Amino acid sequence: MKKLLIFPLVALACACTGGNGTETEQTSLEWGTAKLCIERPIAPDAKECYHIEFNLDTLGGDGVLAGQLSTVVRDSILREPVRATVCEAMTAVADSIESDWKQQLAELYDPEYEYKDLFQYYYKVDGHALEPSSDSILSYMSSTDCYLGGAHGSYVVAYYNFNKKSGKLLDIKDVIPVGTETLVLKAMEMKLCKDWGALDLTDLQEKTGITMLGDLYLTNNFLLKGDSIEFLFNQYEIAPYAAGLIGITIPLPANQ
Repeated sequence: MKKLLIFPLVALACACTGGNGTETEQTSLEWGTAKLCIERPIAPDAKECYHIEFNLDTLGGDGVLAGQLSTVVRDSILREPVRATVCEAMTAVADSIESDWKQQLAELYDPEYEYKDLFQYYYKVDGHALEPSSDSILSYMSSTDCYLGGAHGSYVVAYYNFNKKSGKLLDIKDVIPVGTETLVLKAMEMKLCKDWGALDLTDLQEKTGITMLGDLYLTNNFLLKGDSIEFLFNQYEIAPYAAGLIGITIPLPANQ
């Protein structure tokens, strides 16, 4: 049985305050969630199902921040830049996935196969705002959790940081002062070695596999946390799958 649910945006109150006098400026962000869910048997008469699900928070209104967030959700998270809205992008992605799976899973399915539950593919994408670390920054996290056959599934997390006033999506060059790049990379290296009890990067690689597939770099997958910054590397970026997600939090460097 197929279930397809798309919920319109529902306004939720989310206030930000600022100012240092007797008056405070309050900006209301109207949050809502776009949802879509499909669940269908992997083959005729099969009890096992595949599952496709999206839960993506977006901002209502026609402000620049709302527009930029919707663009990022549509273009970067759903990867459907030609679609006009988030809901249209979700539907296009779901239709494409389901189209690919229908024939493939029906051909793979064998009711006598002992491990037929391995064909219960799933693809789930979530997106939501994080607790604010600054009055001027909106941080958003997306996660994609899926199983498409094989030995294991995949889990990918991405961070996005927006200037609330301008709506600009921040690049790592916007937050790491020019001339501090080498110092930041060294701080990342030292933090990883400290976290894993390694003497140096060579020892770290031997113990964890980190940097086996690539060197540390100033990734755009970062999260601002007040006076600190977290860099996040997903599976296979700089280390094998077994290393999992690699997060490195260091103090945010000051402008020289």
